[in-house]
Amino acid sequence: MKYSIHIDHNFKIIRYTHSGIINAEDIGEAWNKLLVMKEFTELKYNLLSDYTGGEFQMSLDFLPKLMEFMRAIKSIVRGKKQALIVDEPYSVAGSLLFENEVNKEIGFLNKVFATETKALEWLL
Repeated sequence: MKYSIHIDHNFKIIRYTHSGIINAEDIGEAWNKLLVMKEFTELKYNLLSDYTGGEFQMSLDFLPKLMEFMRAIKSIVRGKKQALIVDEPYSVAGSLLFENEVNKEIGFLNKVFATETKALEWLL
Protein backbone atom coordinates (compact mmCIF):
# COMPACT_ATOMS: atom_id res chain seq x y z
CA MET A 1 0.00 0.00 0.00
CA LYS A 2 1.41 3.38 -1.03
CA TYR A 3 -0.48 5.36 1.58
CA SER A 4 -1.49 5.30 5.22
CA ILE A 5 -4.53 6.58 7.08
CA HIS A 6 -4.43 7.32 10.81
CA ILE A 7 -7.04 8.85 13.08
CA ASP A 8 -6.09 11.55 15.59
CA HIS A 9 -9.02 11.50 18.01
CA ASN A 10 -7.57 14.32 20.14
CA PHE A 11 -7.71 16.81 17.28
CA LYS A 12 -10.52 15.11 15.33
CA ILE A 13 -8.36 14.81 12.24
CA ILE A 14 -7.84 11.97 9.82
CA ARG A 15 -4.24 11.93 8.61
CA TYR A 16 -3.83 10.60 5.10
CA THR A 17 -0.19 10.28 3.98
CA HIS A 18 0.86 9.38 0.44
CA SER A 19 4.29 9.63 -1.16
CA GLY A 20 5.96 8.43 -4.33
CA ILE A 21 4.07 8.26 -7.61
CA ILE A 22 0.37 8.97 -7.06
CA ASN A 23 -2.18 8.10 -9.72
CA ALA A 24 -5.97 8.39 -9.93
CA GLU A 25 -6.49 4.78 -8.82
CA ASP A 26 -4.44 5.41 -5.66
CA ILE A 27 -6.54 8.45 -4.79
CA GLY A 28 -9.74 6.50 -5.45
CA GLU A 29 -8.62 3.62 -3.24
CA ALA A 30 -7.83 5.96 -0.36
CA TRP A 31 -11.17 7.78 -0.69
CA ASN A 32 -13.02 4.46 -0.68
CA LYS A 33 -11.39 3.76 2.70
CA LEU A 34 -12.25 7.25 4.01
CA LEU A 35 -15.89 6.90 2.99
CA VAL A 36 -16.42 3.87 5.25
CA MET A 37 -14.87 5.52 8.29
CA LYS A 38 -17.39 6.70 10.86
CA GLU A 39 -15.03 9.50 11.89
CA PHE A 40 -15.11 10.91 8.37
CA THR A 41 -18.72 10.29 7.41
CA GLU A 42 -20.58 10.81 10.69
CA LEU A 43 -18.30 12.44 13.24
CA LYS A 44 -17.18 15.16 10.83
CA TYR A 45 -13.44 14.82 11.40
CA ASN A 46 -11.37 17.03 9.09
CA LEU A 47 -8.74 15.67 6.73
CA LEU A 48 -4.99 16.29 6.64
CA SER A 49 -3.70 14.96 3.31
CA ASP A 50 0.09 14.88 3.28
CA TYR A 51 1.57 14.37 -0.18
CA THR A 52 5.10 15.38 0.84
CA GLY A 53 7.52 13.52 -1.41
CA GLY A 54 4.67 12.59 -3.71
CA GLU A 55 4.14 13.31 -7.36
CA PHE A 56 0.73 13.28 -9.00
CA GLN A 57 0.72 11.29 -12.23
CA MET A 58 -2.63 12.58 -13.44
CA SER A 59 -3.26 15.05 -16.20
CA LEU A 60 -5.25 18.16 -15.43
CA ASP A 61 -8.01 16.56 -17.53
CA PHE A 62 -8.67 14.44 -14.44
CA LEU A 63 -10.13 17.43 -12.57
CA PRO A 64 -13.66 17.15 -14.08
CA LYS A 65 -13.82 13.46 -13.07
CA LEU A 66 -12.66 14.33 -9.58
CA MET A 67 -15.29 17.07 -9.33
CA GLU A 68 -17.97 14.60 -10.47
CA PHE A 69 -16.93 12.33 -7.59
CA MET A 70 -17.02 15.26 -5.15
CA ARG A 71 -20.55 16.16 -6.29
CA ALA A 72 -21.63 12.59 -5.51
CA ILE A 73 -20.35 12.85 -1.91
CA LYS A 74 -21.23 16.51 -1.38
CA SER A 75 -23.47 15.73 1.60
CA ILE A 76 -20.50 14.12 3.40
CA VAL A 77 -17.78 16.70 2.64
CA ARG A 78 -19.70 20.00 2.58
CA GLY A 79 -18.42 22.19 5.43
CA LYS A 80 -15.43 19.94 6.19
CA LYS A 81 -11.84 21.09 5.90
CA GLN A 82 -9.03 19.37 4.06
CA ALA A 83 -5.48 20.64 4.34
CA LEU A 84 -3.23 19.41 1.52
CA ILE A 85 0.52 19.41 2.07
CA VAL A 86 2.19 19.33 -1.32
CA ASP A 87 5.81 20.02 -2.27
CA GLU A 88 6.22 19.02 -5.94
CA PRO A 89 5.49 21.87 -8.43
CA TYR A 90 3.10 20.05 -10.79
CA SER A 91 1.24 18.56 -7.84
CA VAL A 92 0.98 22.00 -6.22
CA ALA A 93 -0.53 23.44 -9.41
CA GLY A 94 -3.08 20.64 -9.68
CA SER A 95 -3.94 20.92 -5.99
CA LEU A 96 -4.52 24.68 -6.30
CA LEU A 97 -6.90 24.13 -9.22
CA PHE A 98 -8.76 21.50 -7.18
CA GLU A 99 -8.83 23.82 -4.16
CA ASN A 100 -10.50 26.58 -6.14
CA GLU A 101 -13.12 24.35 -7.76
CA VAL A 102 -14.08 22.24 -4.76
CA ASN A 103 -14.32 25.21 -2.39
CA LYS A 104 -16.57 27.13 -4.76
CA GLU A 105 -18.80 24.36 -6.08
CA ILE A 106 -18.98 21.79 -3.28
CA GLY A 107 -18.29 23.74 -0.10
CA PHE A 108 -15.50 21.31 0.84
CA LEU A 109 -13.00 23.75 2.31
CA ASN A 110 -9.57 22.90 0.89
CA LYS A 111 -6.32 24.74 1.28
CA VAL A 112 -2.84 23.89 0.02
CA PHE A 113 0.17 24.19 2.35
CA ALA A 114 3.90 23.62 2.22
CA THR A 115 4.27 22.53 5.86
CA GLU A 116 2.37 20.40 8.35
CA THR A 117 2.61 23.14 10.97
CA LYS A 118 0.71 25.65 8.84
CA ALA A 119 -1.77 22.98 7.72
CA LEU A 120 -2.57 22.05 11.32
CA GLU A 121 -2.92 25.71 12.34
CA TRP A 122 -5.59 26.11 9.66
CA LEU A 123 -7.38 22.85 10.46
CA LEU A 124 -7.56 23.53 14.17
